[in-house]
Amino acid sequence: MEKMIQALFNTEVEAFKGLKALQELNLTNDISVGETYILTRDEDGKVNIRSAKNESLGNGTLTGGVIGGLIGLLAGPLGFIVGLAGGMIAGSAGETLKAEGVSDYLDQISANIPDGKSVLIAHVWENWETPVDALLGPLSIELKRFNLDEKVFVPAKTELDKLNSDIEAAENKLKEVVETEKADWETTLTNLKAKRAALEDKLKTHTAHQEKQYEEWISQSPADHLEDADKQARLENRIKEQKTRLDEIKKDR
Repeated sequence: MEKMIQALFNTEVEAFKGLKALQELNLTNDISVGETYILTRDEDGKVNIRSAKNESLGNGTLTGGVIGGLIGLLAGPLGFIVGLAGGMIAGSAGETLKAEGVSDYLDQISANIPDGKSVLIAHVWENWETPVDALLGPLSIELKRFNLDEKVFVPAKTELDKLNSDIEAAENKLKEVVETEKADWETTLTNLKAKRAALEDKLKTHTAHQEKQYEEWISQSPADHLEDADKQARLENRIKEQKTRLDEIKKDR
């Protein structure tokens, strides 16, 4: 199941130990790991964000991070926002994230980090929770997960359906109203269509990222069978689910 993991740690060092543990679980085919971020609030309240998945810079612990992909979907009442053009934020998060509208999701996370603590955020696909719990449990203060279908993909579809329904209703109303009311309804219809176009554009942008992530996960599956039969079965099931999700995305383009 595709999830977002949020783990709170006493220190940034512990958070990076947690990140390394997730990366090792990815290498041993226990889970699939996508985007990862570490947010740290110092004792003065300043929040720094680090991306651990920016291979082009050759540094897994750089200051700043590429904000986009799935993280850019997680925000606001709708659950979707537009990432910063070019996707790069350097230095501190907190006010910078808020000012640029980069990610309400990361901004909300950063606002709730206690001083001196760190949070690890990771996009993962896991078939069972035991491996992550076993490694992150002893290191972290708190470990949370949420299902991306429930929190992101389904709400997006629901919102798009609602916009389509509202547009149809506004178009019908425009045919019925008297001349003096037409201008207001034309404005309402224009605004609704603009919202729909913006949402469709965001969905299109992020669909490309999703496809790339699923294809990457699928391609990472080992050619040879694993010695552990149970792990092999879970791996095959995970790949099957990822392929199904990839096919659904391509079909809905």
